[in-house]
Amino acid sequence: MKNFLIADSENLHIIGLKYTLKKLVKSLNLKIVNSREELFRCLDSGAVECLIIDPNNIFLFYDDDLKTIKTTYPKCKIIILSYFKNKQTINSFLKDNINGFISKDCEEQTIYDALYKIEHGERYLCPKTLNALIDAFVLPNPENDQKLTLREFEILKQIAKGNDGKKIASQLFISIHTFRTHRKNIMKKTGRHTTPELILYALENKIK
Repeated sequence: MKNFLIADSENLHIIGLKYTLKKLVKSLNLKIVNSREELFRCLDSGAVECLIIDPNNIFLFYDDDLKTIKTTYPKCKIIILSYFKNKQTINSFLKDNINGFISKDCEEQTIYDALYKIEHGERYLCPKTLNALIDAFVLPNPENDQKLTLREFEILKQIAKGNDGKKIASQLFISIHTFRTHRKNIMKKTGRHTTPELILYALENKIK
């Protein structure tokens, strides 16, 4: 990805993000907007490959605009760069199929990790946001917990922390094939079908 659009109105964050992107992206083409009208005008040009946006700092930006952008410009990757506020934040991330969510107080390496994973077809939720979400959700439901074996429960906790399959398999001293089998069983028992849905399930039940 070379064509980026930053949608934000906080100058200090914009300066820092510009500096980081220039280090990470060769032949960077970058535009900056701070209003809904400017944002959609740039998107209409068809040149934007990645939108990095703080929806809370865009003038006249509506709650359903992210969904509109994702539907109207499906080739454009969307990264929310903002502060976690409430459960609705992650619901929007999952429901609207946003590619990434990064907390504004993250380290520079987090930006690199997010861009790398998103460019390779993955979605990214930064560790700080995950931790904030875990703290925000209610206590676990015992009936849900009893559906899982101890090993499955441990794997679900690792998934909720944002760890990938290889790391989880290494930490638990199991093969990647065994991990995938456990993940498949966890999805079947919880009625979830994707990793982000498993993360949301764990967070809703405060499994950590």
